[in-house]
Formats: sequence, C-alpha cells, structure tokens
Amino acid sequence: MNAAISVLRCCCLLLAFFLAGASQAQVIPVPPTYQGLFASSDPTLTFLFRAADAKATLVFIPGGEGRAGLKPEWTADHGYFSKYYFNLMLRSLTDSKATSGSFNLVIFDSPVDLPTANHWSAARASAEHLSRVEDVVRHFRDLLGKPVWVMGHSMGSISITELYKRLQEKKAENLVAGLIFSGGENGASFNYESTKLPVLVVHHENDECPGNTAQAAKKQHAKLREAGNAAAELVLITTGTLTPNNANACRSGYHMYFGAGADVAKVLDEYMIRHLPGR
Repeated sequence: MNAAISVLRCCCLLLAFFLAGASQAQVIPVPPTYQGLFASSDPTLTFLFRAADAKATLVFIPGGEGRAGLKPEWTADHGYFSKYYFNLMLRSLTDSKATSGSFNLVIFDSPVDLPTANHWSAARASAEHLSRVEDVVRHFRDLLGKPVWVMGHSMGSISITELYKRLQEKKAENLVAGLIFSGGENGASFNYESTKLPVLVVHHENDECPGNTAQAAKKQHAKLREAGNAAAELVLITTGTLTPNNANACRSGYHMYFGAGADVAKVLDEYMIRHLPGR
C-alpha cells in the first residue's frame, strides 16, 4: 500500500513538473480589436516564454513579411524556436544561466502577410497591423503584470516606430517602457522631439543589407540624442560571421547577428536592466 502511494506521489510530482514546464512556453492567441472593412478577424498568434523571475516583458516583432506561420500546436521544441539562431538569442533573455534571466519573451506572428517593397512596408504602418501590435502589448502587460518593451528587427523596426507614433497620437505612450530598434530600416523614423523613452539602437557594423545600414543606425541615434533623449544609446555589434548560405544579405549573416547571438543578448539584457522603470 505504501509503495503504491509512493508511486502515485511520484507520478503526481512528475505530472506537475511537466505541466509547469509547459506553462513556461506556449502559444497564446490575442483577439484583434480592429474591425476595418477588409481586416482579418483571425487572432494574432503569439508565443510566450516565461522567465522564472521576470522584471519585464519583451515583445518581439520579426522582420520580413512578418509571418512565420505559427500554429496552435507548436511547442518550444519547434525548430523555429529551438534551432533558429536568432530566436535562440532572444530566448536566452529568459534564462538566468545565459543572461540575467529578467525578461519574459513574446514572439509576435502576423496572421496576414506584410508585403515589402524597396525596403519599406506600408502594411506595417497600417491601422490593422499597428492595432494588432498594440493589442498584443496590452494583453501581455495585463496578463503578466510587468512593464513591456517592444523590439523590432529589420522590417520590424517600421512596426515599432509607427506603433510609438500611434501611441503618442492617442496619448498612450506609457503602454511601453522602451523600444529596441534592431537592424532597422533606413527609412524608419521617430517623432524625435517627443520620443523621450529609452531607445536602444543596435546594428551590426558590417551589415550588408542595402536598406539597413549601420550609417543610418548612427543617424537615428544622433537625431534622438540631438532632440534631447538622454536614454537613447547606440551599440554596433562587431562579432559574428557570414552564414554559409549567405545568398540574401537581408535574411542572413551579419544582418541577422549570425554567430553574435550571445553578445547581442548581453547588450539587450544590460540596456533593459539599466532602464527598468523605477531604477
């Protein structure tokens, strides 16, 4: 009898362990609030990685067409999260063995394509897309009860700069604690005079993507500082290499921080820690 009870307890503990682990990483749909005539009613699928001792949450907006095709059944073991080096870098922000482990991570996946042309995406400045990003930020701020940072890489930089302009127009700037402008588009811009929250501009100094140059990143930072944003910082990544299949410089290699993930994660982690609300 005692042996049976011990086995039952062991099974319960194992079940609790696996359930706890599953709760740390999961697909979460966020219903859209925008109801435009041609807008999609599909929820925005997101993937949440929880940090054990989170002090804030980072919502990441990918570049490209903004659509990985996230499915409800995906887990943290899916290759998009467990093998793709860029997302492994982001995941390390939740891991106290790799960084301070202070940040929950939310990866945003657009349910509709966000077409690009000539290093710009009008779709990323649309009311539907920006409403979806805002919905996701609000959802996770309320769900997790932590300040929210928003990071956009490459085409995702358009999403975050246009989002912040939208929030400024709505007088809702306090929704986000800070912005990370990563490998940004040359044509993206802030309302420089009124953007006073922490902004980290991070770029690889050898980025070969023609529409996303380190020189333009320097100008973004300079404009923010000249407008009086004392919290704006620029970090140029110098480590890493080209990827073996570097056929597209805007989707691989230096632009995607190949081989430099640990250094980029450290930069992100240290900057956000320094600028946490209340510090």
